Amino acid sequence: MTHDTDRATDRWIRGFHPKPAAEHTLVCFPHAGGAASYYHALSAALDPDVELLVIQYPGRENRLFDEPARSVEALADAVARALTARELDRPVFFGHSMGAIVAFETARRLARTASRPAALVASACAAPSHHEARAERLDGAGEETDTEVLARIMGLGGTDLDVAEHEELIRLCLPALRADFGALERYRVAPDVTVPCPITVFAADGDPNVPAADAGLWGRHSAAGPADVHLFEGDHFYFRARPKPFLDLLHRTVRSARKGVAFA
Repeated sequence: MTHDTDRATDRWIRGFHPKPAAEHTLVCFPHAGGAASYYHALSAALDPDVELLVIQYPGRENRLFDEPARSVEALADAVARALTARELDRPVFFGHSMGAIVAFETARRLARTASRPAALVASACAAPSHHEARAERLDGAGEETDTEVLARIMGLGGTDLDVAEHEELIRLCLPALRADFGALERYRVAPDVTVPCPITVFAADGDPNVPAADAGLWGRHSAAGPADVHLFEGDHFYFRARPKPFLDLLHRTVRSARKGVAFA
């Protein structure tokens, strides 16, 4: 691997608590407008046998001056290249909200490679082909004022309230957030498009965007069988405080992911 490739991979993949002896790797894909640092606390909370890596999308944090991706497909193409260069051994993908869609598309691209995921955890997100749910949620987002865009995210529970008092920080974050919304709004995939790995769905009973009844639709996108759906208490960002039921189930999902995975 060349030095230039190392640098490119480091821009796309961040890790906060290296665990060279870990048996399992969990790769997290952030929500719209989200950044890698959102997963720092989760990384610290995981057991020693699970190492967490986070995808850092362009246009935020250490990649603030990189042009944000304008499509889910372009984002997944780049992430797949970075993960292939990292030579991970069948990690588990955890995608939250928009991140679940990016994780799904990345899994499609890696399906025939050594870096293919052993499992995909789709958190707080409608199924890829369920575009109507995303369209309703994002309707009008492109014409919203900066204040309205921020309020949309704050209303879901994903932004600290005091951010609203920091105009400069808001201005820096908004281009990436708007790009993410646009990419989601344009994304389309057919109901019969699948990944070969199992899909587990994490949803919240107080999430206005993802009704529990819709969570099972993820099953149509796995060639490994119906999706395993789990419901937690909370809002769209139900795992923010890292509740024990969430951590316990996440650990179990990661540890069991390599068992019985059939690739077509």
